[in-house]
Amino acid sequence: MDFFSPLHLLILLFTALILFGIPLLFLFLLARWLDKTLQRRPGIRVSILGIVVGGIVYVVASGLLGTPLAIYVMVKEDLLHAPPGSPVIASTIHANGWLYGLELAIGLACSILGGYVAAWIAKHDELLNGLLSSFLCTAIGVYTIASGRDPQSALSHTLLLVASPAFAFLGGYVRQRYKGRSMSGITGPSPN
Repeated sequence: MDFFSPLHLLILLFTALILFGIPLLFLFLLARWLDKTLQRRPGIRVSILGIVVGGIVYVVASGLLGTPLAIYVMVKEDLLHAPPGSPVIASTIHANGWLYGLELAIGLACSILGGYVAAWIAKHDELLNGLLSSFLCTAIGVYTIASGRDPQSALSHTLLLVASPAFAFLGGYVRQRYKGRSMSGITGPSPN
């Protein structure tokens, strides 16, 4: 029996979500409490708290959800003895189309999540706050390109730098649509 079958990979993923999901839940609750205690000023369109928490959620969630994939590759390809920080794991993932696609899907889904969280905390201008939540990912991407630490092509990095804000914007859009749908249900015509 293969120890890292898809079932074992899912169990590892859910364990990581439980271990790190509880602190993230507390972070969400703290952000909601802080948002209620901060004074709203008219004309302010950007929620700094929402943007920062959305950016952190994106980075933490992509790290959490990417870890089981990295562990799977390390065990499957016998890379357990690779030195820490070695690009062997990343190059192995990038060499396999399915694994690279899964890694991209995880990253882009987490970008949507970060945008959604930023828009949810902001409670206004969801599209703008969702888009701006990609600041941390974009900063990390620019640093990676500038330092030359990733063997991917410049075109690949550029596409990812464009995709991250676009998917964070999509997260803000999803929140705006959800908010609009729930508000129309509240203010809709009465059945009388």
